[in-house]
Amino acid sequence: MPPPAAPWFQWIMNYGQWSPQAWLETLLHWPLWGAGLAVVLGACFLVVGQGFMFRFVTALIGTVVGLAWSKPVIIQLALPDFADSEQVYAVLLGVVGFSIPEVVLFLVLGIPAAFASMAYLGLKNPLLGFVPAFLLGGAFGLILQSHIRAFVASALGAWMLVLGVLASLYRLGWVSSNVLESPWAIWGTIALLAVGGTCFQMLYHGKKQQRAKRKAEKAHLKTLSEDKAALEEKWANYSRDNKLPKR
Repeated sequence: MPPPAAPWFQWIMNYGQWSPQAWLETLLHWPLWGAGLAVVLGACFLVVGQGFMFRFVTALIGTVVGLAWSKPVIIQLALPDFADSEQVYAVLLGVVGFSIPEVVLFLVLGIPAAFASMAYLGLKNPLLGFVPAFLLGGAFGLILQSHIRAFVASALGAWMLVLGVLASLYRLGWVSSNVLESPWAIWGTIALLAVGGTCFQMLYHGKKQQRAKRKAEKAHLKTLSEDKAALEEKWANYSRDNKLPKR
């Protein structure tokens, strides 16, 4: 008789089936400290998640990509394989995802686009179907990386915040498990928060970029002014020392 699955593993497996209520039932098992941590992290991801915190998200996504897609890609491109290659690529992409998030965004959109093109066009040669679609999908991900960052961070933040609040209230005895009988109301709240967080982060990031651009322009103009003043002073000193008429 196989040993019972760990609770956290069962919570993850709940997301492998179409059951919005089962997706929410995980919050009934969260400890109070975990629920409070989820609230704090969720609020941070919802407001400023596309900054440094997004590196932790891409590290996790990179790990999943390495576990799930490394073997199919190796087979599709006829690359040399070795034992435990999925684990190795998972660790490697996890580190790369934290260090260079753009690489994971490139892979996340490039690999599905490549497999979709191969299946849709029925091409056998990877150089004709896989590689071009991979590069095109990855480039698309880099172009829209600001939007993707904001949306993914906001969606994760909304999920953590809402479930964390409900789990905290449940642990404190202020709500019962009956709250899960209306799963679509909860998921609707998460969706609205995710959309609002995405819009806020896009506006905030846009204003931040504009401020940085204006600051860089001011610094450039200041440098030009200082260089001009230094050149005029140097020419004036040269003219005085050599008794030449000033320009």
